[in-house]
Amino acid sequence: MKKNLLLASLFLFTLSTACVSLRESKQQPGSGSARVELRKQGVTLDAKYNPQLDNLIPGYKIITVGVTNNGIELLKLNPLRDRWEIIDAYGRPQKGINSIRIKDPAVWSRLPDKVKELIEYPIGITVGYTETVDLFFPNNIDLSAFRSISFYSAERKETYDILALDETTQQLNIPTQVNEVPANKKNSKP
Repeated sequence: MKKNLLLASLFLFTLSTACVSLRESKQQPGSGSARVELRKQGVTLDAKYNPQLDNLIPGYKIITVGVTNNGIELLKLNPLRDRWEIIDAYGRPQKGINSIRIKDPAVWSRLPDKVKELIEYPIGITVGYTETVDLFFPNNIDLSAFRSISFYSAERKETYDILALDETTQQLNIPTQVNEVPANKKNSKP
């Protein structure tokens, strides 16, 4: 029974982290997402929180980030020096863990080899390719409405900040035409 449950969980995890969807037609309630395309640096970042993955890695919640390299050279990543951080729904910064292997070896040692392969922090992203980066946060953090995500690339010595999409609020009604009074007729009387 436990083996079947573990296999089903791993299958779900494999499906959710093996591919990164650049656009999703439906947003799950209680999930957060963010997207930014930085053409100057040739980097596109997509971040998604899926509550169904909570505690799949014992003790952690996961934000999946798709990192696309549209630049002209290899995007090098460093699990020891790169930094990832979110601003949670309450405005508090929360540091993400990019490598369970490094930060929590006890949990890492209990994971199946296939899962280890899927969640390992990549060392680089080839030009024209997308890699999935899984960021891990303690279970007690509310990720459902994170406000932003920040990525510091140690190799490039650059920080990439992404504002979260808020798909739960309605669009503002902004008038398309504004009635302006010409400058020369402000206080003139007929």
